[in-house]
Amino acid sequence: MGGILLALAGGCTLPQDQSPPAQGYLLEVGTYAPAPARRTSGKTLLVTVPKAAPGFDSNRIAYTREPPKLDYYKDSIWNDAPAKMLLPILVRAFEATGAFKAVVSPPAPGLANLRVDVDVIRLQQEFMTQPSRVRLMARIKVVDLKSGHVLGTQVFEAVEPAPSDNANGAARAANAAVQKVLDQMVRFALRYL
Repeated sequence: MGGILLALAGGCTLPQDQSPPAQGYLLEVGTYAPAPARRTSGKTLLVTVPKAAPGFDSNRIAYTREPPKLDYYKDSIWNDAPAKMLLPILVRAFEATGAFKAVVSPPAPGLANLRVDVDVIRLQQEFMTQPSRVRLMARIKVVDLKSGHVLGTQVFEAVEPAPSDNANGAARAANAAVQKVLDQMVRFALRYL
C-alpha cells in the first residue's frame, strides 16, 4: 500500500508558478538634513510605529483612476507597509535635528518625555491628471508623556508629479512626497520642546 501511495505521489507534480516575482520598492529620503534645532531640549523623544488608514495598511501600491475607488498594482509592491517603513525615517530625521538627548522607538526601555504618533491617511497615485501624481496625507500628534496631554496635532499633505505612469513612478513620487511631509512634521514637532 505504501508503495502505491509513493508511486502516486511521485507521478503528481504541481504546476510551477512561472510569473516573474513582484517588483519591490522602498520608501526612503536619502540624505535628509533638517535644519538644526535652535536649542537642545535634553528630552527623550519616543517615535511610535506609524499606523495607516484602511486601504493603505498593506504593502500594496495603491492608485486611483476614479475616486473613491482604490486599485493596486499587481506586479509591484512596497517592501513593507509604507507606514512601517516610515519609522526609521522619522527616527533618523528627529535625531538629525540635534534637539533631543535621545530619539527612541518601540520597544524602547526607559522613560521618554515626548511621544510622536504618525498616521498615514492616504498614499496613492492619482491618474485624474496628466502626468499622474502621488498624494501623501499624514497626521502627526505630539504628546507630553508626563501629563498625558496632546500638545499639538496637524495633518500635512504633499502632492508630487510622478515621473512615469507606473509603480516605479509612484514610488519615486512617493519618496519626494515623504521628504516634503517629513520636513513639515519635524518643524511642527520641534515647536513643542
